[in-house]
Amino acid sequence: MSYRLTLAEAEAYLRKVARASGLDWGLAEEAGKTARWLAAFNLPGPEIMLQHLEGLKDKDYKSFVPDCNFTPWQAAGGLLCPIITGAAIADRSASMAVRQPTKLGLCAYPLLLAAPLGQAARHHESAFIVCWDGARIDCFGDGISIEGERDALLLAEVGGICCCREEKMEPQQLAATGAYEIDEAVFKRIDALAFQTYVAATEESRAGAGAGAGLTDND
Repeated sequence: MSYRLTLAEAEAYLRKVARASGLDWGLAEEAGKTARWLAAFNLPGPEIMLQHLEGLKDKDYKSFVPDCNFTPWQAAGGLLCPIITGAAIADRSASMAVRQPTKLGLCAYPLLLAAPLGQAARHHESAFIVCWDGARIDCFGDGISIEGERDALLLAEVGGICCCREEKMEPQQLAATGAYEIDEAVFKRIDALAFQTYVAATEESRAGAGAGAGLTDND
């Protein structure tokens, strides 16, 4: 059995999952947008994002932050987070637009890097690629082109990643869906984590939410 989520729902759920996993709200927003961007191309962005965030839970995500003073970029904890790294790449996309490549050390789930590069491509009206051994993704403002085997695209840890500008060409695959089918068991994991961001009701808030005068009678 599967659930059918709108793209807006996919973004909202994964944003909450990211927050429940310890990311601040700014990075949680990026996580939601990344999941949505990939889902729009019928790529498993929500599933991969969930796997990555489950691995981050209860860990100091600052250890996953890239040190951009080194080439390739490295993380103190040994593994780059694609959400934080993607945000850093987007911030520096202007340098890639003038053909200065960004090289990365070991990174988790590099498919997630395609989303911020796609957003940067739209901003710069250009095209960017992210590639590693066995996989290449061309990111455009309005589409995507993919080369490589599925196993290489879905790897959990990859080193030797390069992000750079590419000569603009027509994307092979365009965003054409407004909804995303997700396995029921995966959705339940997402929903359980998202639920952790809800504020538990107190006796006072429950009384205020109910009908009538509650505990206070002003008559």
